[in-house]
Amino acid sequence: MTGYLKEIMAKIDFPEEAVQFLLNEWKEIKDGPVGRTLLLGREKYINEEKLDYNAVIKNISEICGENGRNKYSAHMLFFLIISKDLKKRYEKLGIDEEIYYDSMRDLKWKLLECYETDGVWGISVAWWEPGFFVPDRFTLGRLQFELFKFGHDYTSHGFTLTPDSTVINMHIPSSGPMTPELCMDSFKKAHEFYRDQFPSGISVFMVESWLLFPKHREFLPVNSNILKFMDFFEIIKSSEEKPGKRGDMWRIFGKHAKAPAEELPRDTGLRRAYADWLQKGGTVGGGDGIFFFDGEKILK
Repeated sequence: MTGYLKEIMAKIDFPEEAVQFLLNEWKEIKDGPVGRTLLLGREKYINEEKLDYNAVIKNISEICGENGRNKYSAHMLFFLIISKDLKKRYEKLGIDEEIYYDSMRDLKWKLLECYETDGVWGISVAWWEPGFFVPDRFTLGRLQFELFKFGHDYTSHGFTLTPDSTVINMHIPSSGPMTPELCMDSFKKAHEFYRDQFPSGISVFMVESWLLFPKHREFLPVNSNILKFMDFFEIIKSSEEKPGKRGDMWRIFGKHAKAPAEELPRDTGLRRAYADWLQKGGTVGGGDGIFFFDGEKILK
């Protein structure tokens, strides 16, 4: 397993410091109760079509607590280990190997987030990853996608959606710049990937995200990629936190997210804009958006 761990971490571009840490962690736990628990989890993943991931993750956490090991690192090792078996599922489904590795890079983004917020090479949101391992969530270009039931009644552009209507739900990993061109490339890839779900040739995309907070238009610069991302969508619902609440600000400020506004880092344009906004008493929030796509353009 050590050889495979080296291989997959190299393939998905883990930082060398993280690679060495996790390899050393595996060396220390592999022959003890934590290592045996991870390998038992792998057996369950191989043999149980509908694995109870929450139960496996909870078990790993409990064994780590009993043995003085960090659960975030153990959770990461578990997903790295079963990624070997996930590749076989991709092959059976006839899904391209490039999509497999792109999807596995979500582990890298979560690794970096965990190190930024908790100072640990691991994953602090293990509950999030199972969608990639079923698999029913895929990275297609810059963005991630999965099929959802819409959950609402909605009519637009001559299409009527019901709560049971299938839509392509998207997620935005913390993987770097998000230009309109990269987003459009992802929309086209997802439209093709899920084409059998939309016989009309018009696919329906949705997202629920802090990126769609309507008040962004009050304080983000006009050339902001976030505003350009918002422009893709019809925002059908929005939410706003109470003054003083920080919501998803960890996504912007990492471990500094709860600091007083005047002490927030201002080393990027987004951080400066948000820090200034919060210092003025501004609130944070999010929104739900939808658009209809014909494979080349968004219907307006």
